[in-house]
Parts: sequence; structure tokens; C-alpha cells
Amino acid sequence: MNLRTNRRTFAKSAAFGAFSTASILSSSAKAQDSALVVDYWHRYGGSRAETLNVMAEMFNEIRPEYKVSAISQGDIAESNQKLRAAAAGGGLPAAISADDYDITGYTAAGILIDLDPFVHDPDLGFSEEEIAAFLPSQFDRHKLPIYDDRRMAFPQAFSAMTFWWNEDAIKAAGFDTPIETWDEFPDFLRKIVEANPGMNAWMEEDPGSRFMSIMKTCGVEWLKDDGVTPNFDAPEAVEILTWWKELYDEGLLQFTQSNKIEVFAAGQTAIMLHSSSAGPALASQVTDFTYNGGLPPQGANTDTLRTETYGSLNAVPRNSPELEQAGWEWIKWLASPEAFAVWVPASNYFPARTDLLEIPEIAAFYDADPVALKLLEEVAPAATILSPSAALTEVRGTIVPTAIEEVMMGKYTPEEGVMKMQAESISAIERAG
Repeated sequence: MNLRTNRRTFAKSAAFGAFSTASILSSSAKAQDSALVVDYWHRYGGSRAETLNVMAEMFNEIRPEYKVSAISQGDIAESNQKLRAAAAGGGLPAAISADDYDITGYTAAGILIDLDPFVHDPDLGFSEEEIAAFLPSQFDRHKLPIYDDRRMAFPQAFSAMTFWWNEDAIKAAGFDTPIETWDEFPDFLRKIVEANPGMNAWMEEDPGSRFMSIMKTCGVEWLKDDGVTPNFDAPEAVEILTWWKELYDEGLLQFTQSNKIEVFAAGQTAIMLHSSSAGPALASQVTDFTYNGGLPPQGANTDTLRTETYGSLNAVPRNSPELEQAGWEWIKWLASPEAFAVWVPASNYFPARTDLLEIPEIAAFYDADPVALKLLEEVAPAATILSPSAALTEVRGTIVPTAIEEVMMGKYTPEEGVMKMQAESISAIERAG
């Protein structure tokens, strides 16, 4: 899908042109004293948190019956702890931002409401034309069998695992473009290092996540089709761990606690697997070479292009009917063209909709960053979530990286390593219920 050449005509609402960051910030309009207080808990910091404050003021200006406050709750662990404490003691916010595995956990704990009644409400929901404008993989990102087909979250924007490369380094090795399959990847790295003495090939700081993402790009989800049985016994899993071990033994794969973006931007490593949202950091930090990005290599026999979706979604906790509706109206607006005009340039996240390139602010953003436009067209449509499970945090954060480390250190063979992942993941899933 070429989002540049297949733009949908977007008829802006009359209200859209009336709002800008400057006009909202300078506005003296105040919400009425009777406005319903709508707390929105999120985990953003820095400029993104500031942008959400601006967007809350925009919403309050056009919907004075509400008073939205966008409140940062710290990092993932802190916000998770605070939300669970609020669920136990009362005082849940009207809306939240949360990652995929948190949505699964909150749903299992009974914290969230089904959004489908709102989505399809004739007055409060989306039209069929608006629904058709969303990427299906994002629109239905958390409307899944594990939730009895309820819709437990709604998309705003997202990022995806992206393959970043030092263009100068790969050209020195004789490549005009990166290879397309993982089968070619080890020799690709060997040739790059040979042609660029002193350069590292690949440094990874999050092996558990990366291993499971690469499984996805090979056409293998970490859970089988039943949604409860791990898939680490798939042939692709041992194949991946085998070439990881080969690259590690050759010094071409290194595990690091350093910031990968900084390492890559300094020209110390030839490739980087990282979020698509790394673009602005690379643009500001890379000074001595040309870089590029695109879809990660795929499995040799994969029939569908795949990569992993990252980023928060919005959801509505159980609350009074008035607060539930207010929370929905806020997160619905966050997926509107007016909101995306502010959020996309500020966040560098992909919009979940495909009908926005005619909006001047978004068109200008992508015109100024050809790599970002390339990722929007090539990477965003291929992005889907890892199979949801209440055990995912433990599997990805502890079980898989521990087994990988033990294989790299020679304690286990790759075959034994994936069997260890399989057995321990089965236990984790059983514990998580």
C-alpha cells in the first residue's frame, strides 16, 4: 500500500482550521465550573507529555463540558502499579494509555470496559467510512479471541520494529540495499565488518524482545494458534538461535547495556533493530555517515510481510457511566485528524489511520523526512502485536533472555535452549491463568 500515491481525499471539518498549538496556548477560555473532570493517565515524559497537555487544552476548548487533565504516571512499572492500586482502592481515571501486555493484564483483572458499544454507537462512535480509514491491524489490535472478541483498547498511534543501517558501511561492503531474508543476514554482517575494519556488526540490548520479534518476521508467533501453547519448539526458533550463536561466537553479535541509538549514531555498529520512532534521535545525533531504515529481513518462506507493533493504546477503566462516556469521547478524539495533526509531528509515531496525508501539518512532517515517509509506507502496514498473554512479560523479560544468555555462554546448545524456553513458558502461562 503506497500511502503517498493512494491518498484518500480528506475533507477537513470547519473546526479543524480554527485550532493550532499557539491559539490554544494563548486562549483565555476556561472550562465551566460544572465541567466533568476527566483524568487521563499516561506514561509519556518530556516533549510528548507537554504535547498531550496542549491536546487536552484543545479538547477542553471544543468540549467545555469536560475538563481533561493529561497526567504522567511515570514509567511502565510505576504507571502499572498506580493503576492497580487505584483499581483496588477506588479512584480510577476516566481513560488510560497502556502497552499491549498491560491491556491484556488489565483485562484479565477486570479493570477495563469493552469499547465496542461506543465504537459502533450511532451518536458516539465512528462512521463506516471512518472505520475503513484505520489500518485493520491497529483498529482490531485488541479485539481478540482471548477477550471473547471484546474490544479492550483503541489505537491512537504506534511504532514498529525497524531495520536501521549505516548506508556508508553497507555500500563499502558492496551492497546498494540491505538483504531481504534472515538466511542472508549472517554473511551480510560478515562482509560489512570485513569492509569496515574496527566497526561492530550488531549490538543488542534487549535479546528477549528481539528474539521473539524475529520469530514473528519468520512467520512464527510465540504462541501457537490455540493462544495458550508456546511455539518455541518450532523449527524456526532453533534456526534463529543457531545463527545467533554463530554470530556471537564470531564477535558479530554483542549484547550491551549501552543505549543502542547512541552506539549506532556514533558509527560504532553497522545495523540496529529498533523502534521506528528512533528517527528524530538519529537525525539529531548522526553526523558522520548516511543512515536509512526499512522493514526488517523476513523468513525465507514467509508469505506475509511482518514486524512487531510497539506503542501505547488508549483504554477506558470501569467507572461511572458518565466517566466511561467522557473517557471514550476523549480517546476517540485522540484518533481524530485534528489530534493527529499535532501528535504525529510531535511523537514521530505512525498514525493508525491512512487518510491523513492531505493534512498540512502531517504532509509537511513527512515531506521534511523522507525516511519517515518510507517507514510509513513500508513498515507500518506490516506491523502487528505479539500474541497477547498474561505471561508475556515474564516470558519476554526473563525466560527467553535467560535461555539466550545460557546458550551464548555454552551452557546449552541452541536446541536445548529453545526447549528450556518452551518448558518454562508453559509453566509461566499456567501460573498466569
